[in-house]
Amino acid sequence: MAGAGQAGLASAALLRRRGFDVLVLERGAAIGMRWRERYAGLRLNTMRAFSTLPGYRFERRYGRYPRREDMVSYLERYAAHHRLSIRTEVELRRVDRAEEDGMWRLDTSAGPMLTRYAVVATGYDAVPATPSWPGLESFTGEFIHAAEFRAASPYRARDALVVGAGNTGIDIAGHLIAAGADVTVSMRTPPSIFPRQWGPVPLQPLAIVGEHQPAKISDAIGFLLQRLVFGDLTPYGIPRAPEGYESKFRRKLVGAAVDDGFVQALKAGRARVVPQIERFEGREIVLADGTRISPDAVICATGYLRGLEPIVGHLGVLRPDGLPIRHGGAPEHPAAPRLYFAGFWGGNGGQIRWSPIHARRIARAAARDRTRL
Repeated sequence: MAGAGQAGLASAALLRRRGFDVLVLERGAAIGMRWRERYAGLRLNTMRAFSTLPGYRFERRYGRYPRREDMVSYLERYAAHHRLSIRTEVELRRVDRAEEDGMWRLDTSAGPMLTRYAVVATGYDAVPATPSWPGLESFTGEFIHAAEFRAASPYRARDALVVGAGNTGIDIAGHLIAAGADVTVSMRTPPSIFPRQWGPVPLQPLAIVGEHQPAKISDAIGFLLQRLVFGDLTPYGIPRAPEGYESKFRRKLVGAAVDDGFVQALKAGRARVVPQIERFEGREIVLADGTRISPDAVICATGYLRGLEPIVGHLGVLRPDGLPIRHGGAPEHPAAPRLYFAGFWGGNGGQIRWSPIHARRIARAAARDRTRL
């Protein structure tokens, strides 16, 4: 088992429940490293009830939308509750077929290991992706990827440019505004934007329903809901998204943005939206419309890659976009029996809630396979 995040821990717990000896390898220094490294003030966009893992509940005291540190604490207690064996600071580098029949050879930073069943749960957002803009090396201001963003307070009274109007970009922009930064968001494609909840009503259950009905119906309901909540944002620089929120996810795996204060600030004139970046020229950034801006800091919310190619790319189990062909936990790819992937698929209804689904599928598949040995 590689990865001690929610997908890896859930899979390990259910495999152990079925009698498997499970060892979890974690590249970082502790459980839930991706959560530990995320920025202060982050809250889950998914409800606590849909973020709990099998066999141990997420306590009500954490509220409807737990914080980053709540998630870390929960994962620690989850691993302890299920008595999971975890080796930290051990990286999975490559998976190969072993000479022993039906076994996998794992090349790790701690040496080779043999296993009959292997689960890769190294995370959907493993490798930060940054575009190669012309002249980027000449920029003299601060330049970071969103993965390196730790807190909004250091940007107080500074001019910050957030690149990307997706979920991460909109959320970071909201935190920066609250901290007193002068915020500009560079947008290439208008996003679909929703609040976590509308009044007292959480919207995640509606998004979950939307995953299971025709995309056109979900798109239409989503557009109507956005107009009811936010009105027409075109005068503020965000026209209607060119594609419905559910259709876009099914085609490009890009989810809707969840707003936590950015839209209100935008309407109040405390933030602005500008076109995409064309190039960097020293201290200046040239936008697609020819406008030049000179922010103090650039925060790139431009997404992530899966980083699976060095580990399993040679096995023929990946799609051209780097996702596993069999990304639903189980059944596994016919070319790689007993090699499973967990946590590499989500939806507008929330990615965390898929961890238990993948874990149950993997545990059932492994248990069935073991009866045939």
